[in-house]
This record gives sequence, structure tokens and C-alpha cells, in this order.
Amino acid sequence: MKRTLAPSRLARPHLRQLALCAALSTVCAAASAQTVTSTDTSTQWPMYALNPGHNAVVPSNFPAMAWTWQVPGAADAAKAKVLNSTIIRDLVGFPIGVAVVDGMVYATNDNGYIYAVDAHSGKLAWSFNAYNQLMTTPIVAAIDGRPLVFIGAGNSVFAYSHAKQFGVPGAQVIRGNGVSAIYALDAKTGDEVWVYKTKGEDMPTPALYQGKLLFGNGDGHAYALDAATGKLAWQTPIHSFVSMSSATLDPARGVLVMGGTHPSKIYGLDAATGRLLWSVAPPLVFSSSAGDGTWAMDGKGLAVGQIETRTSAQQATKESASEELAIDLKTGKIVWSTELGAGKTPPRNKDAVPTAVDGVAYTGSPVTHTEYAVDAQTGRILWQQPLKVSMKAAPVVVGKVLIQATASGEIFTLDRDSGAVLHTYNAHQGGYGPQNGVVVGGTYFNGTNAGMLQAIPLSTLGVTGKP
Repeated sequence: MKRTLAPSRLARPHLRQLALCAALSTVCAAASAQTVTSTDTSTQWPMYALNPGHNAVVPSNFPAMAWTWQVPGAADAAKAKVLNSTIIRDLVGFPIGVAVVDGMVYATNDNGYIYAVDAHSGKLAWSFNAYNQLMTTPIVAAIDGRPLVFIGAGNSVFAYSHAKQFGVPGAQVIRGNGVSAIYALDAKTGDEVWVYKTKGEDMPTPALYQGKLLFGNGDGHAYALDAATGKLAWQTPIHSFVSMSSATLDPARGVLVMGGTHPSKIYGLDAATGRLLWSVAPPLVFSSSAGDGTWAMDGKGLAVGQIETRTSAQQATKESASEELAIDLKTGKIVWSTELGAGKTPPRNKDAVPTAVDGVAYTGSPVTHTEYAVDAQTGRILWQQPLKVSMKAAPVVVGKVLIQATASGEIFTLDRDSGAVLHTYNAHQGGYGPQNGVVVGGTYFNGTNAGMLQAIPLSTLGVTGKP
């Protein structure tokens, strides 16, 4: 595989271990014992948004940095009169949140490249071409003493033979064409270590658990690969393809959760063996929404997520409703479901990802264009704040505030307890879709649909103090 290497990477100081404070997320400690180095960034990134609750916050002394790194070709794409914002996003956009490990920002792009960018300077260290779109958050960890980065390649295209299967009851549908594979790369150089090819797209982010990569994908299976060698550990048919529903793990209970489409169900698996524990089809679930959203763990035995529902009356008006619900990890039973509101059906990626912190699920809705705080145990809406713009990504909770990136490019800072809007910021460098923000010390990291990788000081977002 083609790899390009930037001029010499900045030297990093000797590593020293510090305990990562988990005060901002009740489930962070259960995910793994996160640590920070002398560069004040995490030493591993085991799953989507760092931990099972999706609050991607690393409290540390990392300074407030301000830089922007632009994807090659993004400037030309922005000027091309034949391209609209959707096409630009699919060509050069950052589709998902970054991983910030050992002083490096690892960011995947829809152009097929993963980029390693120095977190302090914003300078490119290396890039790797996977020859298909990349939509996974990079998983980063030292395996047998060697720092590795894991990514999944794939796209949302259906071959004609499989597109026809949508009209056949019970027929298997495989999504993705071209190169579909999981890669392991050397974190220092970007060199390929191993690759595992699959029949369907590998767009959802894996989870690292007991030395194995766990993920669902576009060929109707859940997988476990040995992280050191890439060899198959187990493979479980779930009979529906997984779209952007990243594997979320509750390590305390050893349960892996993901959503699938056609049929639209939520699945719980034994993370160690791959045994299917349960599956649930929520009433009135609409289109691909079961396989679009990623589930968050509340730390008390529940998986919380969002789907889109549609009644027969809404079918006539082409509307739908956002529904937040919680599933018992042990039984697979729906504990509660709460309708957030109805509105125009989004074209794709129909659900927003929640962040679960201290018994509260914070989420936006691409249907209602509103931010919510929901009691994770009961489903009661604690507050709601109309933002009048779509949002899909998991927000971050920093102290007493909530930071939510939106499709317009505005980043809202809200009061965590009341939902009041405290601050808005827009760099006018493109909007945000499923890209969840990442906070490390005094800096907020994210990438835009226009191909801009950003480091933004928390103070610029109206946040005072350190997380």
C-alpha cells in the first residue's frame, strides 16, 4: 500500500505515566485505565469516542493550541463550481472523530487516507492510502509493545445484484464495493503491519477488547480479529449489515452492542466468544436508522441510543420522529423509549450519537434540530434546547458545559444543567456531521466536511478553566 512520509517528525519527550481522571464520565474508568504521557495526551484509544459513554475528554495539562491543517485537494474542491457541499464532503471530508494519542492526532478521511498530524504544531507526520473511503475513528494501542493504529476501509455503495435484494424478504444484502478491509499500521511510521479483507464495507469503528478488534460490517457479520496478527478469532452472523453503528463495549459486563439494517435490529454479543446474546427490533423503526447510530453505555447496565421511527401517517408527509431508547444489556429488553419530536427525514445518517455522563444522556437530533438532556435510567427529558440546525455527533461534556458541533459549522457551548446557550463559534471552515469533538487539556480537536482538521482553544469556545 502506498504511504507518504512527511519531513522528520518532531521528537517527543520521555513518557511518564499519569492516571487519567474519569470524573467527567461515569463509564470512563470501566473502559480501561487510560493514562496520559508527558505530551499530556492519551496513550491509547480503544474505541469510538475513547470510552463507552462517548465523552471524548482527556483531562490533562495539554496546552491550548490553535491550528488548522488542510487535506490536500480540499482548497481546489471548494472552488470547483461543479461540486456541491455533499460531494465535497464525500471527496475530502473528515467523517468521524479523531484519536489523539502520544502527542499525535490520527484522522481518517473520505479520500481514503489516514493522516497523522502533530497535536502541538499541526504538521503532517505521515499518511497512508487505504484505497477506499475511511470512516472509522482510528483505534490506537501498543500491541506486544508495538504502537499500532487500526482503521477500516469501505463505502456505502451497493452492487446492483445486492441492491435488488432489498425487495426480497429475508434476502441477505451486502453493502460496499472496492476495497473493504481492516488495516493495522505502525503508529510511528504509517507502515502497513497487516490487513484483513472482508466481503462488505468496514465503515463502523471497532472496539479493542482483550487483545482483539471487535466490529460489525457490511456483510452481515460481527468479527473479532487478533490485534497482533489480524487472524480471525471469531465470526458471528447477525444477518443485517452494519452501517455507521460503531461497536460499543461495556467491558465490565463483556457485552458488545451494535445496530444493523435489513433487518433493522440492535444486537448484543458476548465480547469474548461472539455468541449472540440478544437482538431487538424497535417498533416502527424506519429505514437505515437502526444501523446508523452508535450506542452509549450508561455504566449501570443500559445501552442508550437513537433511532428514527415513522408511522403510516408520517409516510404520507415524508416525515419521521427521533426516538431515544435504552436497552438492558443483560436481557436485550427495551427499558424505556422517549419520542424527542418529529420533523423532516434526514437524507442519510439519520441518528445522532448520545454521550452518557453521570446518569444523563446528552444528544442532538437531525430530525428536530434540538439538543436534549435525557435521564439515562428513566428516559425523562430533563431539558431541550432548539438549535435550529442539524447535529449528529456525540457532544462532549467539559465541567459544567456541553459542546456540540453542528452541520452549519457552528459549535454551540451550552450549560450542562439547563441547556442554555452560553456561546457560539464558527470558523467558517465547513460543517460537522457525525464528527464528534475531542477535548485534550485546553484544546478541542475536530475535522470538518470541507477537509479542515482543527485544533481550537477551549477559551475560543467560551470554556474557562481546564477539564
